[in-house]
Amino acid sequence: MQLIVMLLATVSILTFLSGAIVFFGATKGDRVRSAWYFAAAIFATVWMASISIFLVARPEQSNTINWHVIWTFVSAILIDVAFLGYGAWKKRYGKITTFIFLVLGLIIGGAIMFNPSALYSDIILSHTGNSVVMNIGPLYFSYIAFFGAIVPVIIGVFAHQFFKTHSKRKQGGDIVTMASFGLSSTIVLVFNLILPLFNNWSLIWLGPLALAVTIIAVYYTILRYRMLNLSSAWLRILSYVVIVASVAIIYMIIFSIIFAALFRGSAPSTEVIILNFIMILIFIALMPALNEALTFVKSLTLDNKHKEKK
Repeated sequence: MQLIVMLLATVSILTFLSGAIVFFGATKGDRVRSAWYFAAAIFATVWMASISIFLVARPEQSNTINWHVIWTFVSAILIDVAFLGYGAWKKRYGKITTFIFLVLGLIIGGAIMFNPSALYSDIILSHTGNSVVMNIGPLYFSYIAFFGAIVPVIIGVFAHQFFKTHSKRKQGGDIVTMASFGLSSTIVLVFNLILPLFNNWSLIWLGPLALAVTIIAVYYTILRYRMLNLSSAWLRILSYVVIVASVAIIYMIIFSIIFAALFRGSAPSTEVIILNFIMILIFIALMPALNEALTFVKSLTLDNKHKEKK
């Protein structure tokens, strides 16, 4: 479980950074759409953090975990509203649709925050696994209906843009966005909405990971297909940040797996994880200098060979 939480923490950082840099790097014409994307990244980060805290919560933390469980449900609503705003805000109908779903989302989210007992009756924290006892009632059906309505609308928005545009570049971006969002929504539906009804909460971490893939896929479309106009300097910064974070994530996953295999399933301590994370960041930071050194050595070798031929 510690490996899963560490993975969620790293992808949440990557998600937040991608949203922040896109927002601050966007040109004036795309500032509103980039703000919606940033909002989606923020609420996705909150969702990942809330699920991580819930997964590792101990029985003695029962008094404080309720707030995190509430935000698990509320932030999921706001993620899809923000994602709809990112896709639909360019058109008048998109603004109206986004506003309608925002109002509906705030009503349902407000009901959850002010009366969480209407959605769930108990939070069970145990060493064998944490779970939430859901109340199958009006609020729950409203919650499910909200996602049942907004997800097809989001996919429909990008599908409409795909068929309306004559730009192959933008069509490519719409396809990537639709495919990634549809896949992550299916995973969230199965592991975060359906399985919890059968008291299976052990795999809810798959939803945030799938959502992180969608956020990164949208970042890819922004970078590759220029779905938003960003300054070239910010594009370079964004690329470097994502590459560094991705390398760090892959390294930490591989390190944790090897550590668990060598020490018979035991997880590395927090101090070891932090030390390794710092070391990989230092290594990545030194990569440009190392690359220049290797290039210099290679040029000297080529010069010597050229002199020997003469």
